[in-house]
Amino acid sequence: MARYKREMYYEDGNTVRRYEAYPESPRRRREDYPQEERTSRRRNVSYEGAARKAEESKGFDLKYTAVLVFMLLMVVASCVVMITVQTEVDAKEKKIDSLRESIQNIEADNAAYENKLDSMYSLEDIYSIATGELGMVYSQNGQIIYYEQENGDYVKQYNDVPKTVD
Repeated sequence: MARYKREMYYEDGNTVRRYEAYPESPRRRREDYPQEERTSRRRNVSYEGAARKAEESKGFDLKYTAVLVFMLLMVVASCVVMITVQTEVDAKEKKIDSLRESIQNIEADNAAYENKLDSMYSLEDIYSIATGELGMVYSQNGQIIYYEQENGDYVKQYNDVPKTVD
């Protein structure tokens, strides 16, 4: 049957070629080696060196483990810090929202009081109180004196206002 496989044809693309058979190399079994050769091979292998190399190749020595634990602690600490900062930010945002709402309520109350004050007295009521109760009168021509200001901010009065303008 092995002979049949060697002479087998196969198709590669559009051409047919003949399968080239290579002679199989004989495999040596353990029993084929002489006893002396088996023991000398075994002596050349250093089991202690192999164990040491296997131990070193693990990669989990004390330094590596310490660095790994340190990095893990740093990640956990940064996550804890981030969560606490985020909760503080959320709390402050809620406080800001409540303060904005209270400002809006106060502004609405202020506008309501202002409307109430504006509608409390009309101009006729103010005129009647000023002329009737307080004895005020309208100014007549010549009673109003205009001053020129050097600074537009304020006016200081050092003397009484003169009765006549020269």
